[in-house]
Amino acid sequence: MGGGLRNRYVVVLGTLALLTAAWNAYVALHDDGLILGRVVGPDGRPVPGATVRLQERTLTTLEPRATAVTGPAGEFRFTRHRLHHLVLEAAKDGVGRSPRVPVRLYFRGQNHTLLAPLRLAPPG
Repeated sequence: MGGGLRNRYVVVLGTLALLTAAWNAYVALHDDGLILGRVVGPDGRPVPGATVRLQERTLTTLEPRATAVTGPAGEFRFTRHRLHHLVLEAAKDGVGRSPRVPVRLYFRGQNHTLLAPLRLAPPG
């Protein structure tokens, strides 16, 4: 009969061990705490000089954690965050404010790049 390595318990436990090791390797390579994105105006053009606020979503409130100012191409970057449930919002006087964008990460400090830019809309 033999087949000790083909025993279902060995296969299941081995698969779980392999998946756990792979997940831990992924986390170790992607936990630098980077949040990257862009801010655009109502016309879709980049907005330099906009202020982006990073807030932690707690059970009942939004707690301010950091701010960044966009560069010439409307890009922003937060480094070394340790959050897993956060909200981003951008604003610039004379241009407008973006809606709050919630971001839910799988683990604390996970690197994340926003797929869609934060879009400023005029007040009103």
